[in-house]
Amino acid sequence: MALLGNIIWLVLGGWLLGLLYFIGGLLLLPLLPFLLPFVSYVFWPFGRTHVRRGDINLWRQANGHPADSRTVDTASGFIRFLASVVWVLTFGWILAIAHILAGVTNLISCLALITIPVCLPNALANFKLVPVAFVPFGVEIVPTTLADEIRRRAWAERL
Repeated sequence: MALLGNIIWLVLGGWLLGLLYFIGGLLLLPLLPFLLPFVSYVFWPFGRTHVRRGDINLWRQANGHPADSRTVDTASGFIRFLASVVWVLTFGWILAIAHILAGVTNLISCLALITIPVCLPNALANFKLVPVAFVPFGVEIVPTTLADEIRRRAWAERL
C-alpha cells in the first residue's frame, strides 16, 4: 500500500516538493549531507515517518544498543542552532508554506473530485511534512512500525 501511495504522491506533485528540498540543499551546500535523507523522505513519504533523535537514543539505550553518535549529535549546540536558523530563514518557511498549500489543495480536490482515497492521504502527508520542512535538524527518518515502537518507549521513559 505504501508503494501505491508513494507513486500517487510522486505523480501528483511530490517530485516538485522533493526538487525544492534538493535545490535548498544545493544552495546551502554545507547542509546538503544532512538534508539528503529528507529529500528522499519527501519523494517517498509513505511507509516512513520522522522521530526525534532523543527518542531514538532512549529506545537504543533501552534495547542495549549504544546511543547514536552521528555528526549532527556530536556537533555543538550552537552549530545546530545556527544551521536551523539559516535553514528557517532561507528555505524552511518556504517549504513549510509549500506543504501547507499542497495539503489544502489536496483537501479541496478531495471535495471537488470526490477522490478521497487518493487525495486525503496526500493531504495528510503534506501536513505531516510541515514540521520536518521547517526544522529538519534533530529528527531522523525511520519506518512507521519502528517509529511507533520508538515513541512508545520514549513515552514510557518520560513517565
